[in-house]
Amino acid sequence: MADAPEQSITATVDQFFADLRLSPRTKKTYRAAIHRFLTFISEHSGVDPDKCTVMALTEDHVTDFVAHAMPDDIRTPEEVSQMRTAQTQLAAIRKLYSYLSAYDIHPDLSTEKLRTRIQGMMPRFSPPPPDVQTTDLDRIVDFVEKMPHDTNPTKELRRRKIRAMILFLYRTGVRVSELCGLRRRDIDLNSGTANIYRAKGGKSRTVHFDADTAEALVAYWAARKDTGRAVGSYPAFSGRDRVGEPGNSISPRTVEQIVADLGSSAGVENPITPHSFRHGLATELVRRRVRESTVQTILGHASPATTRIYVHKTAMEVADEYQDAFGEYRRPAGGGQ
Repeated sequence: MADAPEQSITATVDQFFADLRLSPRTKKTYRAAIHRFLTFISEHSGVDPDKCTVMALTEDHVTDFVAHAMPDDIRTPEEVSQMRTAQTQLAAIRKLYSYLSAYDIHPDLSTEKLRTRIQGMMPRFSPPPPDVQTTDLDRIVDFVEKMPHDTNPTKELRRRKIRAMILFLYRTGVRVSELCGLRRRDIDLNSGTANIYRAKGGKSRTVHFDADTAEALVAYWAARKDTGRAVGSYPAFSGRDRVGEPGNSISPRTVEQIVADLGSSAGVENPITPHSFRHGLATELVRRRVRESTVQTILGHASPATTRIYVHKTAMEVADEYQDAFGEYRRPAGGGQ
């Protein structure tokens, strides 16, 4: 680390990502954010990341970038999206600056000064809840349940995998990276639970699933013909479906493609991702009056504030109580869209 200041900014950023333990998705997002930041300071401050050392970086570079990235107002969907992007980019840059300061790579940087400046610049902003309709998710589940059995063993194996995967996503609320990392030994069919190790933030947790999901998992593994002493180490969901060969774990990109294709095949107009099922579970738990602290535990959120925004609990309760007072809302006839 002592020689790091002699390295270019680009080389030090590479070292930052090599040292930092992040999920592949987060690492990709942070790389894009920091690349945009470095491009900005190169164009506006003349700091060449390939030639200048990290000692050239200042707190002003961050505040200038934030001022440039933030929208003038936050009223339209486009401005909300721009604000969300600015927040994500800022999180990545602050992570980099904290790294440079903590490891004395750039001891002159003040993360406290940066925090104070950013607080003064950022407006109060609570992002709206994700626009996911549980009816769309239910439609996909119904489509999967009605997929016909196939006499071809390989195609039937794939059908069972898709059914087990969709039900598991919807009933556990796991992130796609968590789903892909599961091994058979992580799933306890006796208790209807699964252990998620080293999830987001390096934390582990236990998730639950229902009897239908358990039946789908058993049917999938039976069709895959898992046998042998090492069966516990087999991936819960394989990438390539071959009878008698569990192979490697399915990739996040493959899961995303399967979910997108199912949405199109089921006639769902809104874009659906694996993460949509996570939000769908949270919404359903809130509708059934599950305590907020329990929802937070199930989803693995570090802060209750995240859960509150994610499941839009307050908005749902306001609507319910308002309609309890004035009657159930009915869409007017001939009211257009």
